[in-house]
Amino acid sequence: MTTTKRCPSLVFLLLALGSALAAQAGSDEPVVYADHKSIGENALRAQGHVEVLWKDYVIYADAIDFDLETRELSAEGRVTMASKDMVLSGEKLVFNFKTQRGELLETYGMVSPTVRYETDRLEQTDRETLTFRRLDFTSCAQVSPRWSIRSRKGKIKKDKYIEMSGVVLRLKSLPVFYLPYMRYPLTKDGRATGLLFPNIGNSDLRGFFLQNSFYWAIRPNIDMTLGLDYFARLGIGASDELRYLFRRAAGSARLYYFTYREGNGIYEDTDHDYYVEANHQQTLPFLDSRLVLNVNRQSRPGFLRLFDSNFDLVRSANFQSELALKSSFSGVSVSLSASRRETYYVFKDSSLVIEYLPSLAVSVNQKKVGRLPGYFSLAADYQSVRRSGITYEEEPEFVSDFRSRRLTVTPSYQLPLLRLPWMNSSLKLSSKSSVYAKSLDPVSGQVVDEPLYMRYHTVQFSLQGPVFYRLFGGETKGWKHLIEPEFTVRYATAVNNRDRLVKVDRFDYPSFSYAGFSLTSRLLRKGRGGGAASEILTYSLSQQYYFDPAEANFFMKINGEYPRFSQLSNSLRFRPGGDFVFDASLAYNYYIRGLARLNLSASYNRAGRPLTGSVSYTVYRNPYREQDFELNRSVLGSALHFDLRGFPLKLHSRVDYDFTERRLLHGSLTATFDYQCLLFNVECKLFSYLGESRFQIRAGLSFGNLGMVGDFFGGT
Repeated sequence: MTTTKRCPSLVFLLLALGSALAAQAGSDEPVVYADHKSIGENALRAQGHVEVLWKDYVIYADAIDFDLETRELSAEGRVTMASKDMVLSGEKLVFNFKTQRGELLETYGMVSPTVRYETDRLEQTDRETLTFRRLDFTSCAQVSPRWSIRSRKGKIKKDKYIEMSGVVLRLKSLPVFYLPYMRYPLTKDGRATGLLFPNIGNSDLRGFFLQNSFYWAIRPNIDMTLGLDYFARLGIGASDELRYLFRRAAGSARLYYFTYREGNGIYEDTDHDYYVEANHQQTLPFLDSRLVLNVNRQSRPGFLRLFDSNFDLVRSANFQSELALKSSFSGVSVSLSASRRETYYVFKDSSLVIEYLPSLAVSVNQKKVGRLPGYFSLAADYQSVRRSGITYEEEPEFVSDFRSRRLTVTPSYQLPLLRLPWMNSSLKLSSKSSVYAKSLDPVSGQVVDEPLYMRYHTVQFSLQGPVFYRLFGGETKGWKHLIEPEFTVRYATAVNNRDRLVKVDRFDYPSFSYAGFSLTSRLLRKGRGGGAASEILTYSLSQQYYFDPAEANFFMKINGEYPRFSQLSNSLRFRPGGDFVFDASLAYNYYIRGLARLNLSASYNRAGRPLTGSVSYTVYRNPYREQDFELNRSVLGSALHFDLRGFPLKLHSRVDYDFTERRLLHGSLTATFDYQCLLFNVECKLFSYLGESRFQIRAGLSFGNLGMVGDFFGGT
């Protein structure tokens, strides 16, 4: 029987062809439209402008045959299948409705948004998987694409990735790179398991190097990046970076393990080094508790400077690891932790390590006590502290290579005296009592097993205001100038048995008596349309006078005396617009007749502007060791970014110069060229290593969803 009318037919799940034939919307019965149809005993044939509708799919062909018994569909002519995410065209389609297997010959395909591919034969093995023997594909939108990839064999996972073996990357028609294996992501966010494009470069410190990474999208909330680096002069490094996010927990962990080659010329006393970094935060289902883990450890800090080109920018580096359990309930906070803090002095290649194993702290937040005015609070902590190594800062009296245990209890009472919109004042009383398991024998100078009990009390009066202000330009639109003074006086009683105190860190020093003031001047501009006011200019000035100059200066002298005045501190922030910021801070020390600290910085950052960047100038002088202190520095730093909208070339530069040693610490220029769907990246860098200048060049390439390898340390 023949008919030219439209009639429903069972036609098929179709085209597996990469679209997951299991879409759950619409009818399970396909609908066929054609110029001519004929239905036999076990077969359906349609010819002329055939159109098949099934769920989210549309199939076009010149003719189709459908076996009603075997449930096999054959389509010929200009065969095209389209879904919301994929379009496939070919010469002949065969698909079995029962087994959901099929093939399309002479295939041309397109995956949203721009991935195009061609293959002689595309076979569907299940709802989500297509296999091929030869595939040419690109994500370039040009008629003559900038790049293409040819693969010997592989498979396509719908909405996930293209997995390929025997891969040749072509720029235009020129083959430039071969990879034995590659996964190209098809996900909208680019997260798919596969190799990243390697980084290639050369350094006069590390030699020729090749950095490879494999990205593993384990789950939507878990992924991992595995790296393998080859450095011709140094050896081989392996890295692993894990990231995860759960409802109650989130974090990351990174590991870098390096094996040195013999005769590397740098480290001959060891054959390996490592670096570990981890961060974990977890909410526990009781007492509003949190578990916090931070790890930052290495086999030796000097190892990092081999790979982090920014390492010699600083004179000292801090590495801290901590495991803490923190809870709070009914205004009480509890923290149990173990921590290790290492300060590495770059210029001496040595470290100071302070460990708290363990530390227990309990605090009662401010609470009302009956009908008494004011608020009561309590802090108590127990610490087992170990100090080892040596410091090169202004700490001559601290004891090294020593373990101490102490228990401290500090009750406090705060009484508000005055609360006005333009003035506030308060009185705070506190007492601190500490018990140490060991003490210092003042006669022999040795640490002995004799407990030490130490206590002192403090009284502090604070006055904020009176605040003065003046309006310019009216109430609704204009300027507001405020002057905010603040005065503080603290009295601390004498400490008993101070000569027997073993100083492990600054926590051990008792409080001191002083009188201080600060003055802050603010200029605010009213927002348009009644919006919030913005702060245009802020200037602060502060200083303290010490009644106990020895304690206040940690028993360190300047020119043979304990200073009675603190440094005169100044800070200025100027924001004429939301994009330009100028910051300045300086501390003038009367006893050295000069600046102890100066920080100047200016930055301009506005989205869409072709030129942005920042510049900073820093001066630091230790007033207690003005002449011979290694950390006394004068450094200039700048960073510029050129990014002209629509222009394919982007430039980023950075320069850091040490005026103290009169040498360049760091200089880099990174150029990124966007050749439409090809992204080239070249970085040239001059950096300092052990006081010597080193040069490095590195190049990378990214195309489509396939990104470049990132450096593990972020500094090379």
